[in-house]
Amino acid sequence: MFQGSSSFQHKPKGFTLGLGLKRVALGAFALISALSFNTVQATGTEFAGCMEETAGFAVQCTANDVRIAGVSSNPDGTPKLEILDDGCAYQGDTVQFTATFDIETTSKERHDIGIYFVTDGDPNNDGAQSGQCSISTLPFAPSPPWLDLDGTNDPFPGTSGPSGVQDECGDISKPDFNPLSPTFTLTATCVDPDNDGQLNLPYCTSWRQSGANELCVNPSDAYPGSPSKCKCDNTFNIPIAVPPAELLVSKSVNPDTLVEPGGNATFTVTVTNVGIDPSNNVTVNTLSDSIYGDITTAGHDGIISTTCSVPQVIPADDRNPGGVDTYTCQFTTSIVGNAGDVEVDVVTATGVDDNGNVLTGDDTAQVAITDSAPSITLVKTASPTQLPEPGGLVSFTMVIDNTSAASSDPITITALIDNIHGDLNAQGDCSVPQVINVGAQYSCTFSAQVSGNAGDSETDTITATGTDDEGNTVSASDSATVVILNTPSSIEVLKTASPSSFDEPGANVTYTYTINNTSSVDSVTIEVADDDKLGSIAGQGTCSLPQVIAPSGSYSCSLTTYVAGNGNTSVTNVVSVSGLDDDGEVVSAVDDATVNILNTPPAASLVKTATQAVVTYQVSVSNDSDSEALTITQLMDDMFGDITVVAGNIQSTTCSVPQVMQPATQAGDSYNCQFSAIVTSSPHVNNVTATVIDDDGSQAIQPTDSASITFE
Repeated sequence: MFQGSSSFQHKPKGFTLGLGLKRVALGAFALISALSFNTVQATGTEFAGCMEETAGFAVQCTANDVRIAGVSSNPDGTPKLEILDDGCAYQGDTVQFTATFDIETTSKERHDIGIYFVTDGDPNNDGAQSGQCSISTLPFAPSPPWLDLDGTNDPFPGTSGPSGVQDECGDISKPDFNPLSPTFTLTATCVDPDNDGQLNLPYCTSWRQSGANELCVNPSDAYPGSPSKCKCDNTFNIPIAVPPAELLVSKSVNPDTLVEPGGNATFTVTVTNVGIDPSNNVTVNTLSDSIYGDITTAGHDGIISTTCSVPQVIPADDRNPGGVDTYTCQFTTSIVGNAGDVEVDVVTATGVDDNGNVLTGDDTAQVAITDSAPSITLVKTASPTQLPEPGGLVSFTMVIDNTSAASSDPITITALIDNIHGDLNAQGDCSVPQVINVGAQYSCTFSAQVSGNAGDSETDTITATGTDDEGNTVSASDSATVVILNTPSSIEVLKTASPSSFDEPGANVTYTYTINNTSSVDSVTIEVADDDKLGSIAGQGTCSLPQVIAPSGSYSCSLTTYVAGNGNTSVTNVVSVSGLDDDGEVVSAVDDATVNILNTPPAASLVKTATQAVVTYQVSVSNDSDSEALTITQLMDDMFGDITVVAGNIQSTTCSVPQVMQPATQAGDSYNCQFSAIVTSSPHVNNVTATVIDDDGSQAIQPTDSASITFE
C-alpha cells in the first residue's frame, strides 16, 4: 500500500515524472529502454497540485466509473482511521491521519487509478480539480488483493510500443477486485462547510481505459486518460471531529423588575469569540433584539439610547467573557406594563469568521412588572424586660404603622397573633379589625404572666396580618424578650455526735448530718458531703448522694464509726457540704462535732512466746557435667513457692532465673543465691527444687535439697 509522503517539483506533461527524464523522440527510444527501468519504484502519496495542475489540461469530471465509497470499517463497526497528531483543534487547523478507504468501480475494468484529496480546504469549491492535493494510487501487487492489468506493456508517454517497465499504478475491475481498500497517510486542512461536525475531505478519482493507457510509475502519473475520465465530490466527509467556530452572547438587564406602570431598563449585551483558533477573528455585523429590533440605533421601538455599533471585529483569546475577545455594549429602553406582565426579549448577534463561516449567538433577558405592594411596620415592647425568678406580670405594647407608598392604600389589620399568648383580639385593649390610613398607626397593650428559672428568657413574637384596599396581603412581625434573673440560694448543715464522751480506748459513735435548703425559690442538689476524718459520707450508714432538696426542705442521715484515742483527749470531725441550685449556682455549708475520750487507770501483764522467725536460706546449684553448660529455669520451695519472687512469706530474695552454669570445673559452673522467709511453725522442714535443662532438648533434671528449723 502507499503510505508516507514525498515532496517533488510538478513537471509538465513533457516529462516522465517517474523517471525524471525528458520525453525523447522515438528514435532514441532504444537507448532509454536499455536502462534498468524495472527498478523504478512508486513513491507513495505525493503532495502537489490537484488534478488539472497535474494533468496539464482542464477536466470535466462527469463520469462515475470509480468513486470512494467511504472509510472502511473494522469488524466492530468503528472506522479504520487513526489520527496521528492532536486532530482538528479548530476550523483551519491541519490534521494528519492514516485511513483505509473503500474504492468502488461501476465498470468492468479501469486502469491507473488516481486518488486526489484536497489539502488546502478546497477554496475553489470544485472538489480536487484545482488547488493543492495529495495524490495516491492503488497498489499493483501482490495479487490478490491488488490488481495489475498493465504489467510492462504500457508505453512511455508519446510512444506506442511496450515500455518494458513495470506499471506501478494499481488497477480495479469487477467483480473480483471490487471494492479495493487501500490505506493512505494524509494531511488535510480542517474544514466543515456543511456544519455536521466532521471533516470535509473533497476528492477526485481518475482512471484510464485500454488504448489510452500510458506508463504510470508515480502517483502524479495517474491523471485522467481524457478530460472526462474522472469523478469529483466536494461533499465527502470522514469521521474526524471539526469544532465549529462559536459566538457566545450574554444579555442582562438592570433593573429586572419595575413597579407598575413601568420605567426605564438598561440591557447589557456581551459577545465573546469563544473559538480556539488564535488567528480566526469574528466580525459581528448585526445586533438585533426580538422586541426592539436593531439595537445599534436609538429613537425607535422604545430604545432611548445605545452604545452598540457594528461592525465589530472580535479576536480570539482565552474563550472566557471579558478581555479582547469580548465586545460589550448597552442600550436603554422604556418599558410600560401592568402588574404581572413579563417582557422576555432575545438579542441575537450575527457575524462571520475569517474562514468565511457564518456565526450566530443569542441570549434572553426578562423584565417583570410588579404591583405597588402595601407595607406596614410593627414594633413590640415589654415592660419590665427583667424579672427575678420565678417571674411575674409583664405588659406588652405594639405599634403598627401603615408605610405603604401609595397614598390611597389604607390597610385593614385582620389578625394579631402572638406565638406564645395566641390570638390577641380582646386581650387587654387590643381588638381587630383595625383600619390604618397611610401615615397613621394603631397601638394596643396586653399583660401576661412570664415565669421561669434564673437565666431563662421568653421571646414573644407578634405578627400582624391585613390587606390593602386591592386585596393584597400584608404582614409584619416583631419580638420582645423578658429575662428571668437569679435569686441567690443557700443551705446549712448541722452535725451531731452520740455519745459525745466515752472511756478510753474508744467506742462506736453515731454522727447525724442534717442539711437544710434555706432558699424559698430554688431547689438544690447536694453532690458532695465530705468528713475530714471519715471522707465522703456517701454510701456510709444511711447517707447517699446526690440528694435533691426542695425549697425550705431538708435531708438527714447518720453513720456509726469507731472512735479511739487516749484518755483526756477529744476528736473533732468537720463536714463540708456543697452542691448546685437549679440555676447552676454553687451552694455550700460546713459544721463540726466533737467527742471527748475519758481517762481509764492502766493495768497490764506479760507472756512471751516465740511464734515465728525470719529465716535466711542459702541456695547453691552446681553443674556436675563437664561436657556442656546448663540453664536453671525454675527455683521452687515446697513451702514458700517460687523463691525468685517476693510474695507470701518470702520477705526478700536474690534468686532469679534463668541462670546459665558453665561446664563443671570451669568458672561459673554453679549459681548461689539466698532468700528470707517467715517461719511460723517449729520444727519446720522445707525443700528447694531447681529445674535444669541443657541446650540439646534433653529431659529437664530437678536436683533438690531440704533445710530444717526449730524454735528454742
